[in-house]
Amino acid sequence: MTHLRGARALAGWRAAALLLATVLPVQVARADRVDEAWRRGNDAYLRGDYAGAVAAYQELDRQGLVSADLAFNLGNAYYRQNNLGRAIWAFERAAALDPDDEDTRYNLKQARKLADRRVRDKIEGADRDPLWMRVVVALGPATETWLFVACYLAFFAALAALGMRRRRGEHARALLAATASILAVAAVLSGGLLAGRAALDRIPFGVILPDAVAVREGADTNYRTSFELHAGLRVRLLDRDQEWLRIRLPNGLEGWVREQDIGRL
Repeated sequence: MTHLRGARALAGWRAAALLLATVLPVQVARADRVDEAWRRGNDAYLRGDYAGAVAAYQELDRQGLVSADLAFNLGNAYYRQNNLGRAIWAFERAAALDPDDEDTRYNLKQARKLADRRVRDKIEGADRDPLWMRVVVALGPATETWLFVACYLAFFAALAALGMRRRRGEHARALLAATASILAVAAVLSGGLLAGRAALDRIPFGVILPDAVAVREGADTNYRTSFELHAGLRVRLLDRDQEWLRIRLPNGLEGWVREQDIGRL
């Protein structure tokens, strides 16, 4: 597992708070509390007090701090506690906030490997997510955006160059026309990736937190257990009934689990 991260993610927060200090002095006090909790969490982690680190990072989470570094550190602390379900959930949150971060992807991969060595849920009929989801998540949002912009601008540049060669250079015009066609297809495909990313972001997912969870036929302990799932499995969230959530697996299998056993993404 890669090391903890410092409070670099808080620089913008503190700068904004100081800028507003004359108008909203409470923001400075809040920034101080955030800095203190961050240092307390990192110090506890380095001492081997992983429970203390988790408590400090959770305090920051409850304060509404949205930070890939915070989720990353929380995942590390959970991992050291051998709490793989919550570690995977935290790393998934970090990856959602910063999809291009290599350390997060590495730690998530290692946590999933360890969870699979313990118990791996074999989902009959669908071992993987649908093809369109796998294609969308293959690249990060920033990469997909820049790819679309580059293809879009290059396409119109090729059209402009083609318009300037209406009366001469038939060979060059044919080459530009072919290039424009290829760029148009690339722009459509990359635009499809962005649309797929937007659609995927609207689908609610969660991660199984405990080592084992009984999935029931209804939203009550009196219902029969349909099957069992284990820590770290990613599931789709469909419905809520009081303290229960209806989930769906990639193969379409559905059931109900307690809300406390799911980490929302």
